[in-house]
Amino acid sequence: MSNLLPFVVAMIVTMMLLPLLSRAAKRWRFVDQPGLRKVHTTPIPRVGGLAMAAGVVIAALLTIRLQLPDLWLLAGAAVIVLFGALDDRFDLDYRVKLVGQVLAVALVVFGGDVQIRSFTLVDRIMLPAWISLPLSVFFLVGITNAINLADGLDGLAGGTTFLSLCAVALLSTIGDTGSGLALALAFSGAVLGFLRFNTYPASVFMGDAGSQLLGYTIGVLSIRATQNPASPVSAALPLLLLALPILDTLSVMVQRISEGRSPFSPDKNHIHHKLLALGFEHHEAVMVIYAIQSVLFLVAYFLRYESDLLILALVTTLFAAAILALQVASRQQWQLREVWTGSGERTRGPLGGLVRPRSWARLTHGALTFALCLYAFGIVSQSAAFTADLRVFISLLLATAGFAAIIMRGGDLTVIERGALFVTAAVLVYRDTLVLPPDPLLTPLCWGAVGIAGIAVVLRLGLFSDRQFRVTPLDIIVLFMALVVPSLIGNRTLPHGGALAIGKLVIIFYGLELLTNHTQLRAMWVRIGLVAVLGGLALRAWTTA
Repeated sequence: MSNLLPFVVAMIVTMMLLPLLSRAAKRWRFVDQPGLRKVHTTPIPRVGGLAMAAGVVIAALLTIRLQLPDLWLLAGAAVIVLFGALDDRFDLDYRVKLVGQVLAVALVVFGGDVQIRSFTLVDRIMLPAWISLPLSVFFLVGITNAINLADGLDGLAGGTTFLSLCAVALLSTIGDTGSGLALALAFSGAVLGFLRFNTYPASVFMGDAGSQLLGYTIGVLSIRATQNPASPVSAALPLLLLALPILDTLSVMVQRISEGRSPFSPDKNHIHHKLLALGFEHHEAVMVIYAIQSVLFLVAYFLRYESDLLILALVTTLFAAAILALQVASRQQWQLREVWTGSGERTRGPLGGLVRPRSWARLTHGALTFALCLYAFGIVSQSAAFTADLRVFISLLLATAGFAAIIMRGGDLTVIERGALFVTAAVLVYRDTLVLPPDPLLTPLCWGAVGIAGIAVVLRLGLFSDRQFRVTPLDIIVLFMALVVPSLIGNRTLPHGGALAIGKLVIIFYGLELLTNHTQLRAMWVRIGLVAVLGGLALRAWTTA
């Protein structure tokens, strides 16, 4: 059975259950109330963990041929979810939660035989049981708490864990001969379904049941993917993939202990709190952490066969650099944007006075218009043969766009016109990347146009907060998985050029979204451009038949 099926089933079940559980959350008292150390200001249901757990269990029972280690993993997960749900409902003491975590970890370590048994220098070195067992328990309990403590902003823990689970799924194709890949994809699907409701501003939280479940799962699956005796991948990769939550937990606990407080006491000293204090908006802080996690994903993939010492040295360097950067930014009172003080003075962000000049809006829109027109002209000018179905499809698109332009010539773009616009962009990119042969003039022209459009989109989205269209953290995850992962795993998932086609299409889609969100005058020119491009394609299609 296809490994994609567990992903899809878990995602769909999670998305179906979340609205139902959210409506019951108030009656069950599974609600996260606002507080001094919390970012949200209204009560939010915290039932995401229950929905994800149900999604994974249903996907596992229906689509995965479970083995004995998998059953022990799910048994431990059930204990984690039970104690987490009790904490979400009754706010348990941290010592009671720790008992539940140790019990769950003991089940999977002793029953499921999930242990850190070796590390790699030049050759793989086996660890004695008196080191392996406590090290495994310590690592899994530590990661469970690290993800739990990192769950402080909308989409933060879910998004970083999703990326880590996808990396583990990729590593499982090498190191886990069992069902680790299918389980990693099932949990990934559940998390992605949850993120649909948890992206800022969140309508539901995962709660302790969810954050502890994800921490436990990523820890167990990462050990399974890297500790198989036949696996050539490095045993230290879990530390690299989970470097951010580990760094966050260690730094916060050290600070609490140095201040004479319990290491489990709440505060606002986590990395995401520090990013907010530096002037990042909520969604921007999440995207920064997503970007760092994406880099860790790539580094882990490219270093998957390297020595554990090299990976440990890299993780240590990352920890030192992150701590130093945050300390310097805090002492220098660095701010991302201009901040007005009570005395009327202002501190400038790194962009200074260039943050929101009106001329930049005109410049970015002009550059986008020029780049997209240049790209369309380049593709339309090529006379490569069209398939019969594409010829008919373009003709229907032209008729639809032309009719809508005549009927709505004085109003905003209709849903039909917007759909025709984006479908036309997809047709252009399809011909450019997958149909037209390399050309010494066309290829640099198209890449230059897409590059200009990409720069204009980044400038517009980065410099202006008064926009109607905004990139969300969930967009970042989807783009990363669509653009990067297919390139890493080769041509097993996409034809040659497929990842490049997705990249071009994403840039063009964002550009079109920005250009079509404004005045009726611009809508008129968009209509004219759409009909002209489709007319040129139709002319080419029928004259080259």
